Amino acid sequence: MGTFGTVKLVSDSIVFNEVNLARAMDSLLLAVNMGVSTYIDSSAISLSNAQNTLIKTGIENYDKHFDINLTKSLEVMETTKGMFNVFIKPLVDYWGFGDLNQRNLFQKDSLAIDSILKCIRITDMLIADTSGCRKLDFSAIAKGYGVDAVAYYLESLGIQNYMVEIGGEVHCKGKNADGNVWRLGIEEPNEETRSIFEVVALHNKSMATSGNYRNFKVLENGQKVVHIINPKTGYPEISNLLSASIIADDCMSADAYATACMVMGVDTCFQFLLNHTELEGYLIYSNEAGALQVKATEGFMRMIVE
Repeated sequence: MGTFGTVKLVSDSIVFNEVNLARAMDSLLLAVNMGVSTYIDSSAISLSNAQNTLIKTGIENYDKHFDINLTKSLEVMETTKGMFNVFIKPLVDYWGFGDLNQRNLFQKDSLAIDSILKCIRITDMLIADTSGCRKLDFSAIAKGYGVDAVAYYLESLGIQNYMVEIGGEVHCKGKNADGNVWRLGIEEPNEETRSIFEVVALHNKSMATSGNYRNFKVLENGQKVVHIINPKTGYPEISNLLSASIIADDCMSADAYATACMVMGVDTCFQFLLNHTELEGYLIYSNEAGALQVKATEGFMRMIVE
């Protein structure tokens, strides 16, 4: 997944071998990657994209990880009215954040983007894509799913107190070794330094944060392009929303909706959160003077550690 992960667990009653447990989790995440990683040529999603067989079960050899991610992605697409788009890979490649072999295929102009937009709007899985341009990308949901997969595995062993984190996406259950609810930091949105902006007590919930302040690409003309791409316009989203932290029951939902919120912007995202009470959100944005501001749901604010 191109990032780091951490698993912490507390258990008084269950005896387990740490080395074997770590190996089992590694094997599980390898299986997840073989279903959802676009950076592995032999993964289910890569083969599906290469063969242009975008059916619900992916390829001939059914892969449950592929299927779960696709099903959830289509659900989030519908809920967000396309602000989250699982078919966004051609745009990701176009702007230089994806496949190295695809980065220079398009001239950077509006006509090329219009062509790509026609491609990613073919969202009905039953409609044949004769152009072969429709490609899946689970990057905005796969890390969260990996967290969920590890969490479910730990629970299958009877472990009820744990924290699983992959690349900043996290699920917590029970309490830590001190007997307290797990506490997590939300980073200040700063591309140069790392510091904690807020601390959250997370109890039996997942949290994911998406931001455009650190993951960016500099084009040949010196322009900085952020990694949040608007699937409606085809262009990287430029807004004053710097980061969106979303809390949900499962991490793949938190991961996907955090990305969608970055596309929506502050006000639209906040209204979306008010309409979807199963989610809690904490938005950091800059005002006209460049000062950091916060907009958060009441439920999220109750989880803030004073």
